[in-house]
Amino acid sequence: MHSYNSVTSILSTRRVVVLLTLIAILLVSVFGMSVSAAQDVGAEVGISGQAEVTAPVGAPSSEVAELVLQLEERDQRIAVLHEQLAFVMQAALSSEQQVDVQRDVFMDEQRELRFGQPFQEQSMSEWRIGYALGGGQNLAAFESTILPCESGGEADPDDAVGPTDDWGRAQINRPTWSKRFTELTGARFEDQISNPILNGFMTAHVESEQGLNAWTCWRKR
Repeated sequence: MHSYNSVTSILSTRRVVVLLTLIAILLVSVFGMSVSAAQDVGAEVGISGQAEVTAPVGAPSSEVAELVLQLEERDQRIAVLHEQLAFVMQAALSSEQQVDVQRDVFMDEQRELRFGQPFQEQSMSEWRIGYALGGGQNLAAFESTILPCESGGEADPDDAVGPTDDWGRAQINRPTWSKRFTELTGARFEDQISNPILNGFMTAHVESEQGLNAWTCWRKR
C-alpha cells in the first residue's frame, strides 16, 4: 500500500505528464510539431515527481515557465499543509495527555473525598441523625465500642459487608432484619441499608428490640 506522500507524488507526476503532453500537442497544432515530439515532452518527466521541462524548438517558453512556476507553488502549499497537519496532530496528542493527567487528578480527589477524614466525619454525623430519629439511647456506646469494632477497620464503613451477611456501619444482619427494615423505611435492605442515616435509624430499632447485646462486639468487649 502506498503512503500518503508516495500517492501524492505519483498523482503530481501524472498531472505534470498530462499537462505537458497537452501543451506539446497544442504546440504541434500551432508550429507543426510531430506527434512523437509531443509524446517526448511528457516522457521527460521523472517518476520521482520532480518535473524537468524542456521546451521544444519554437515553443512559447513563457507558458512552460509559468506552468512550472505554478507547479512549484503548489508543491510549496502542500509542504505547508504537511507542516500544519503535523502541528495539529502534536497539539491533539498534547491535549489527550493533559486530559489523562486531569482525569487522574480528579479521581485522586474523589478517592480522597470518599475515603478521607472530611467524608467520614460527614457520614458519621448523618449516622448520628438517623440513630436519633430512630430513638437510639446509647450513642456513646456505639461511638466508643460497637462501631469501631464492627466496621471501623473498613476503608468505607458505610459500604462494609461482613462475612456473616452484616451490612453498613453498624453491621445490621440482613437475614434477621431485612424484612423489618423494609417495613420501617419502604426500601429494600440491599439498596438502602448502606445509607448512613437509614443505617443509624435501623440501628436504633435493633437496639430497642434486642438491646446492645445484639452486637457481638458489645458482648465480647
